[in-house]
Amino acid sequence: MAPSQFNFEGFKILIVDDTPANIEVLQKTLEVEGYNISVALSGDKALKIASRFAPDLVLLDIMMEGMDGYETCRHLKNNPETADTPVIFISARNDVEDVVEGFSQGGVDYIVKPFKSQEVLARVRTHLQLYALKRQREVLIAELEQRNKDLVSLNELKNRFLGIAAHDIRNPLSSINGFLELLTLSGGSFSKKEYEEMLELINKSVNDLLVMVDDLLDISVIESGNLKLDLKPGDMKSLIRERIQINSGHARGKDITIHEDLHDLALTVFDRRRMAQVLDNLISNAIKYSPLGGDVFITLSGEGGQALIGVRDEGQGIRPEDQQEIFTGFQKVGARPTGGEKSTGLGLAIVKSIVESHQGSIRVTSEVEKGSTFEVMLPAGEASANPA
Repeated sequence: MAPSQFNFEGFKILIVDDTPANIEVLQKTLEVEGYNISVALSGDKALKIASRFAPDLVLLDIMMEGMDGYETCRHLKNNPETADTPVIFISARNDVEDVVEGFSQGGVDYIVKPFKSQEVLARVRTHLQLYALKRQREVLIAELEQRNKDLVSLNELKNRFLGIAAHDIRNPLSSINGFLELLTLSGGSFSKKEYEEMLELINKSVNDLLVMVDDLLDISVIESGNLKLDLKPGDMKSLIRERIQINSGHARGKDITIHEDLHDLALTVFDRRRMAQVLDNLISNAIKYSPLGGDVFITLSGEGGQALIGVRDEGQGIRPEDQQEIFTGFQKVGARPTGGEKSTGLGLAIVKSIVESHQGSIRVTSEVEKGSTFEVMLPAGEASANPA
């Protein structure tokens, strides 16, 4: 970018000189460019001002009482906050040794007094432009480095995604293929009961496969940032009861009792399909990890202008080191389903994304061998006084 195209207005310049007349001349020279000017009459004051003013360039006299310009420059360069700030020395000392010393202390340029205004403006413009371009380059490099890290992470995620998908999908496919081969080769030798049992197992494998595919598709949508919500006012209590009913067959199969304590709430705005997905995941997980003949407790209440949904089981619990990891996706923690149920490890990551898209939050409290409680908080009206 040519200097004529560069916008210098607003750049901050610190002028350091113990002679007020010199400062006044420099200030008037620079103000025509629209610079933001600050001044200091000593090296000590310059260091204090620089720490809060954060100048883009320093014009520094050498011969000053107390701390001279060379020492002031050393301090500026030793401070990480001002180490990269360009320093231009302006001095009546014009010996080669003085100029060399100025550069050795970290100065980027050296102007000899008496100076010409146009020379000062030209040198200031040049070094501000170089400084700005350097900062832009550093920002660009930082962005590229971050993008590279993101790409590496995404590649690792993709590899994990493909590995888990291949492994988890292969199992039900193998079961389906095995049973179909048996049925094909049997020549009708199986009894009606055996035939129905095989069809039931094939159906279960197909359903497991569909759940896995749905989870993989959902996490793909979420990771791409394309999760869309159809938000409408709705009755959270009726939705919870509906999802309990839908999951009751799973619970009966393990002789698990589901206990309800659901309060009436004002209408809550939510995406019914996505919140059904959240509830199904939490309820099915509670059943999945509960012992045979156990209990699951589901609550709904109003708390501080929020709807608070709780799902508690008395199962194996979650180790403290796993309690945050379970929401990140592709996690297979220590607890295992008590009925041999399948899992992609994606469910809670999907739940967390859906809940947070509703401006809500989810948390877990758990103790190993005593069970877990998942609590979902969503913006809502206050609960009524009476539970159902």
